[in-house]
Amino acid sequence: MLSDTCSPRSGLHFTMPTDARTALPALPAALTRSVLSNNHSRFHSATFKSHGYCLAQALRFAVEEINNSTTLLPNVTLGYEIYDTCSESTNFHATLCALARKGRQDVQVLPSFQHYEPQAVAVIGPDSSRLALTTAAVLSLFLLPEISYEASTELLSLKQLYPSFLRTIPSDKQQVKAIFLLLQHFGWTWVVLLGSDDTYGRAGLDALQELLTASNVCVAYRGTLPANSDASNPELHNLVRILTDVKVNVTVVFSTRGRVLPFFEVAVQRNITDMVWVASEDWSLAQTVWQVPGIQTIGTVFGMAVEKPEPTMLERFEAWKMWEEGAVAECGSSAEAGRESAGSTRLDCTQCCTGCRALATVPDMYDAQGSFSAVPDMYDAQGSFSVYSAVYAVAHGLHDLLGCASGACSKGTVYPWQLKSQLKPLVGFSCPS
Repeated sequence: MLSDTCSPRSGLHFTMPTDARTALPALPAALTRSVLSNNHSRFHSATFKSHGYCLAQALRFAVEEINNSTTLLPNVTLGYEIYDTCSESTNFHATLCALARKGRQDVQVLPSFQHYEPQAVAVIGPDSSRLALTTAAVLSLFLLPEISYEASTELLSLKQLYPSFLRTIPSDKQQVKAIFLLLQHFGWTWVVLLGSDDTYGRAGLDALQELLTASNVCVAYRGTLPANSDASNPELHNLVRILTDVKVNVTVVFSTRGRVLPFFEVAVQRNITDMVWVASEDWSLAQTVWQVPGIQTIGTVFGMAVEKPEPTMLERFEAWKMWEEGAVAECGSSAEAGRESAGSTRLDCTQCCTGCRALATVPDMYDAQGSFSAVPDMYDAQGSFSVYSAVYAVAHGLHDLLGCASGACSKGTVYPWQLKSQLKPLVGFSCPS
């Protein structure tokens, strides 16, 4: 899994076995996958991102469920490695690690990769379209399946460029169409378009503007939310001034959550009120945005969102996390006692998700006062279910590839292109309920 979790002290890579069965060096029948996830800010590496860490825990939970199943992959154990992707360099490093030859530290260049056996049979992640474009281009050369849980750009749907890329989140083509239909439904024909200065924002606005050009909707202004800015950035103040000058009441903001936050801080400062905003999926449920002081005054927000996740999975995930926290506490006490008695400094405790919120207790989007108190939980819940679904997609592909329906999986070598062929027609597989 590729996950953004960089910090100056923790390094680039860590392995998190759920139990002894997933410790791959001792298991000749084990299969592994790499996970790319984001747990730290790209520009502030000491800033921990609980959302990315929560998604890593969702992966651990899914792997443990699969390894405990007697029917999905009997006599086969899944393992995993989790990599932090807080920057382009760490993301590329993680991609090469997944591609390294099994048991080695190098990537062999061959005229054909039909019999190439890398460390991982699949990659899950990363979370952003920008990083996924890099990993998809490299992994597709080896036809190694990659399933992203949050990269939504339509560019990744180009199979001639990214033949092994899959995802468990709808592409931006779907939400662009939904935004267009929303504008048509309410008869909004005079709008402003704002997008983040990245692949997600630019590609999303390009696709939306193409639809609007062929319709009766006119774009009064199209602007870009600058990267790496805060509320003091003069470009943001200029954008807000333009919104006031053009006198347009409807603004579509197709942006990542990090780029949109300072914009709304400025909008509140400049007393922008009673407007209509259309939010793209990435920021519509973002806790950081809805906690901006005074955000309630900006007007009405229509947000795109992924379909509500399956509730029974979230309930099992919560129960698992509670068990984990209890096990960690017990393990920590035992380790402390061991150090006192034997002078040992070794800790062998499973990680727990203490930074994750309770995901299974979010039945509604709003509380009685109409505020967004439950939104942060829903954001984590959707991401967790997308990761969970990605892991199960790989497991079902392996189930078919290894002939596990007979009650025992074959022990033959699994090549990435074989698993890719099994994943392509895999539609409507079931997760445990």
